[in-house]
Amino acid sequence: MRALFSVGVALAVAGGGCAGVAGAAPASPEATPLTAIEACPASSAGGVPILLIHGTNATVEKSLGPVQQALLEDGRCVYGLEFNSMQPLSASVDYFAGAVDRIREVNHVTAIDVVGKSQGALIARAVSVRSADGATPPLRHVVAISGPQHGVSQTVAGVDITPIGARTPLFNLIDRAAMRDMLVGSPFMTELGRGPMTAPGVHYTMLASRYDQIVTPYSNAFVDEPNVKNILIQDGCEEDRAGHLAESTDPRTVDLVLNALDPVRHPVVRCVPNTDER
Repeated sequence: MRALFSVGVALAVAGGGCAGVAGAAPASPEATPLTAIEACPASSAGGVPILLIHGTNATVEKSLGPVQQALLEDGRCVYGLEFNSMQPLSASVDYFAGAVDRIREVNHVTAIDVVGKSQGALIARAVSVRSADGATPPLRHVVAISGPQHGVSQTVAGVDITPIGARTPLFNLIDRAAMRDMLVGSPFMTELGRGPMTAPGVHYTMLASRYDQIVTPYSNAFVDEPNVKNILIQDGCEEDRAGHLAESTDPRTVDLVLNALDPVRHPVVRCVPNTDER
């Protein structure tokens, strides 16, 4: 039986529901209260709980809807929490670190899996390394879809948000704390980069697309560590040209997530032509 905990408010996002790291300023949703997180029902098919973290200017449905649906069809226990993706990344990391602890507590498990898209992928890694001092890692597997693990230098529509671009009037349209924090060389990225890129005992799968127009170069979504598997979705499937936004619904990307979390049940990764380079 499927088990979904998409508690919280999933508000409509202005500007077309961009699931990337930029977009028009939306009305940010209220964060799901951690006290609203309840235990997985006994009818769940088993496996560790999974937490989904959406991207900027998005919701769980917009960033990870097909992934969520596929996991539900697998009988997995899935937590989809909405949060204010325009707030400082440090606040989001605090929030999701608390969410991980709450999910572990109510389910009496030592570790959970996390799947993040874009900003959510960066948050997932930050949560994992923040908790690296614990005797038992609170995360088992982090799957990151086009996360700006080394920061971003520009955004969509040719609007430059580098420090030079920040001095132009255009920057006022997207001047939000999370945007600034994701810039290459920002205080947040600098501080995150001072420590280890990954946590011992945690497995990481980093997905990226050659046609990503937001996380550029796309290799910024990769991390060079022994416990990381970096996957370019075009490897073995050049006809999949899904860009940053299109990855949210890309069949191959969904299959790669399922394969990362459970390769025994999901050994096949489809190659489906995709011409959406957004």
